[in-house]
Amino acid sequence: MSAEMKSTEAPLAVPSYLDQAPEVAARFSRLKQRPVILEVRDLSKTFTAPGRSPTVALDRISFQAHRRELLCVIGPSGCGKSTLARLVAGLEEPSGGEMLLDGTPIRGPGSDRGMVFQSYTLFPWLTVLKNVMFGLEVGGQMSDSEAESEARTWLQMVGLTKFATAYPHQLSGGMKQRAAIARALANRPRMLLMDEPFGALDAQTRCQMQSYLLQIWRQVDITILFITHDLDEAVYLADRILILDAHPGRLRELMEVAVPRPRSADQFLSPAFIAARHHLEELIHPRAVEAADKLPVFRMTVVGDEVE
Repeated sequence: MSAEMKSTEAPLAVPSYLDQAPEVAARFSRLKQRPVILEVRDLSKTFTAPGRSPTVALDRISFQAHRRELLCVIGPSGCGKSTLARLVAGLEEPSGGEMLLDGTPIRGPGSDRGMVFQSYTLFPWLTVLKNVMFGLEVGGQMSDSEAESEARTWLQMVGLTKFATAYPHQLSGGMKQRAAIARALANRPRMLLMDEPFGALDAQTRCQMQSYLLQIWRQVDITILFITHDLDEAVYLADRILILDAHPGRLRELMEVAVPRPRSADQFLSPAFIAARHHLEELIHPRAVEAADKLPVFRMTVVGDEVE
């Protein structure tokens, strides 16, 4: 094909990310009729340190999450994604606004919220089974035999029954995160908060963990708030995506993902997936910013030895 023919080809048309197939629109209609599990109203967080100007991490964020919704949060570095998760978990105190879980104000950590972090947080001196039992035993509401039975149920759910007596150092990264998910769900919380839980995994294991999470979510009555910086991961997992601006962190958009469920890797090349990802790219990495984001040129090679 000649260069002239190539130059006259029309670019591939990307549909609008707002376009929804009838079954997708019907699903969102049903989702919005479900009870609101989490309501965030004008949530703000400012960090202060001696000798430094205050840093506004989040500025008047408002949104709702419905029962059994999988809501992803995405945005540029420094937009307050992890801060939002920690606030909902009760690990940080807000500077303003309020958060309601099932209509009750969040005042601190509670068993009604489970948390999974990016780093592996299993206790290295406990077996996988004992790690999952830990929260059940600390709560004191179950006998040892009841806690063990409950923990084994969750290990079966995440496919780790054969590794119940193993220690964390004997597990792969993906298996450690599955164990962490089982431990977070063992208390049967209303919400599961996940702060970039697959960020430290290799690409293949990350894809596998995304599939595992969707399988678990379909079987458990849980609402998930999932923090990520990966655009493909957000589109693949989410019902809706909460997009934040940075400095300070403000709500830019709450986007409905028009990709049908159930999700599969085959959909990564579908028009709906490409449209959603393209929209996120335009919001988070606008072309004007990319054009201006250039390093100064310091030539340290021989002229004529270019790599382009």
